[in-house]
Amino acid sequence: MIFSFRVTMPKGGSEDNPTVQELWMDKGLIKKLIIQIPSGHAGLTYFGIYRGDSQVWPKNADQKFSGDGLVLVFDDEWYPLFQPPYVLFFRGWNEDDTYDHTVYIYIQLITREQFLTSRGVYWPEEGYM
Repeated sequence: MIFSFRVTMPKGGSEDNPTVQELWMDKGLIKKLIIQIPSGHAGLTYFGIYRGDSQVWPKNADQKFSGDGLVLVFDDEWYPLFQPPYVLFFRGWNEDDTYDHTVYIYIQLITREQFLTSRGVYWPEEGYM
């Protein structure tokens, strides 16, 4: 399953008043995260992706994503969404005083069963899959 999100941050934002958007998904395991920061952001937008109050991406909570004309791809770790609510939060702001800016987020989600079957993993409650 692929989930697609588009988040627009209004001009003149600040860290004290971030744009927050819920990223609702199904139960599963995040296999891949792709973030597109289009050209024109000029490094004036800053954001992170959270589960509740904990920042998940980037891992270092004192930093945020920022850039201009970037596509960031994360497929080297797995992030579980097995307990409801199945939602992440985008929190960010745009310091540009002239233009709103949009970030595009794509999340590939697989079920736990798909993951276990692909790995041939033993799961204590379910046996060898």
